[in-house]
Amino acid sequence: MMNHAIEVKNFTKRFGYKTVVDNNSFQVKKGNIYGFVGPNGAGKTTTISSLLGLVIPTAGDLTIEGKKVIADPYFNQNVGYVPSEPNFAKDIRVEKFIFDLCGMLRNIPRSEIETKLKNSPLNSHRHKLCQELSTGWKKILMVFVAFNLYKPKILILDEVRNGLDPTVWFQLSEKLKKFRSEGGTIFLSTHILSDLQELADEIVMINEGKIVYSGKKDTNVEELYKKLIIEQKTPDGGQTSAEKRGVNYF
Repeated sequence: MMNHAIEVKNFTKRFGYKTVVDNNSFQVKKGNIYGFVGPNGAGKTTTISSLLGLVIPTAGDLTIEGKKVIADPYFNQNVGYVPSEPNFAKDIRVEKFIFDLCGMLRNIPRSEIETKLKNSPLNSHRHKLCQELSTGWKKILMVFVAFNLYKPKILILDEVRNGLDPTVWFQLSEKLKKFRSEGGTIFLSTHILSDLQELADEIVMINEGKIVYSGKKDTNVEELYKKLIIEQKTPDGGQTSAEKRGVNYF
């Protein structure tokens, strides 16, 4: 029986002469919350986009539930996705987005969607343009679709906490824990290390396109990140990763 929901093997992505992700491999076990963390520009978004079939790898294999991404048209059949910054067409309203786009894609009966929408706080926003929603409500809309319509086995969440107030985040984090307890798998990209400390079972850290750690969650994720990414010297003992970027933010 296959034990991995997601497998990435020798994955490389180049854009022109620039290598963005360099020969990375990792596995995400079923029923786990897997944290994905690294600084801006480390290769997280490229990896997630490739897992979703939006970016074609230069080399390597990516599989979801044993189905090869790109090669198998049903690789994302059981996947729910929440992007870091949801984008919508200018004229599409919440109701149309839920019913006519998301619902029709998965052949979900309108009556089933209507029942779920009426039981959601989103119902009071159903006639609004999606673009007019606040960042938080855009995220709530995407989470509603990913969780309540698609009934996924795997969730891919990219900076899902951005824009959510503490109350909404608390409710969502509890929902994520429940999803895991019921056998669901979550691939969670975030910059918030305390969220990984609370939620993740395993973690992969990526820096400058290369994985620097993959395995069980450390007892102190913040210290591990500091050691492996912020303070990490180059092989020749030169500048740290932060120093190489040459930016003093404060």
